[in-house]
Amino acid sequence: MTIHVARVPGEYAVHRLAPDASIPEAVWASPFVSVSRSRDELSIITDAGNAVEAQSTVGPWLAYRVAGTIDFSVTGVMSSLTTPLAQAGLGILGVSTYDTDYILVHADSGEAAEMTWRDAGIDVA
Repeated sequence: MTIHVARVPGEYAVHRLAPDASIPEAVWASPFVSVSRSRDELSIITDAGNAVEAQSTVGPWLAYRVAGTIDFSVTGVMSSLTTPLAQAGLGILGVSTYDTDYILVHADSGEAAEMTWRDAGIDVA
């Protein structure tokens, strides 16, 4: 199985807020948004240009989307994407949605990540 990933336009930041914080309305204007709330934190990934009052912010990141929809019975997609990056010493942030997976890499590691994926047989657009 060949995996195809495509870069999501823009640069992104990851924000950590208090678990009971409100989600700022401005984050929804981003082409990619991920919001996760747990008992311990509220994490928001949004366009790096969005000013979010947060306890901590890390970025910029580049986002890559696995093309198409991944059936829940398919295994190993995230591993196929992350293992070569780990072997190359590149840190990632993985996000899974109902339809697909996203991998975020530090903006200064984008070229290295793309080369690493191509060397591993992953198609990068």
